[in-house]
Amino acid sequence: MQKNTLFLNVRKLAFVLLILNISPVYAEDAAPSGDKMMTVKADPQGVALNEWDRYVRKFRRDHNLSLSIGFAETKWEVRKFGDLRGKNYKSTQESFILDYSFHILIAGKSGYFLGTNSGYVYTRPDNIDNEFRPSHSWLLPGVRGGVVYNYDSSGRIFIGGGAQLERFNELRTHRVTGDWNNAAMTGESVQMFAGMDLFFSLNSSIHFAWTETRCTLQKPQESTDYLVNATIVKRSLGGELGLLYHFL
Repeated sequence: MQKNTLFLNVRKLAFVLLILNISPVYAEDAAPSGDKMMTVKADPQGVALNEWDRYVRKFRRDHNLSLSIGFAETKWEVRKFGDLRGKNYKSTQESFILDYSFHILIAGKSGYFLGTNSGYVYTRPDNIDNEFRPSHSWLLPGVRGGVVYNYDSSGRIFIGGGAQLERFNELRTHRVTGDWNNAAMTGESVQMFAGMDLFFSLNSSIHFAWTETRCTLQKPQESTDYLVNATIVKRSLGGELGLLYHFL
């Protein structure tokens, strides 16, 4: 009779433990919060786990897409363009940039990324110049990459560089004859950047970046055109602000 009673009590206890779903690895401590119950997870060392950790796994991998607005101060070094020689001009610019990157883990919370971007650059001269007018431009898809560190599941910092072509459709210069002439040219652009992504939801973040860009325009090898026979260097220093989506 004693054995049967003990066996029944063990079965009842096992059934209760199954219903409560008590795990040997994590325990759930329920704390009242108004009319609702808020659940907090804890690891065996007693450290609270971020709700996103189970999805992020310390490093945000794979596909990222961002749309940013950039602002920069620009200096044009016109070494040769039409009748101009050795002149410098200043302007400001706003850019609209679409950026894709793929993030790959190296070790721990660190990794690297590869990607591409493209966009449009709207240039404003600081004042109306009588000799040279800068042009708006298109950023053609290029290549970019760098290293990234995920300091936790809600943020990361990165540094990198890229290269692409920049198309200027209407660079203008004032000829000694009194006429304005236009030239369409393509420059080789190299960029360095560093920044941070701050996630306000599991997939979405605010994207900040500091950028420095150097674009060099030189004449085509087979060109004999007077205006296109030019050497112009455009230097830009500024920043980007936008929204990024991480495809988990």
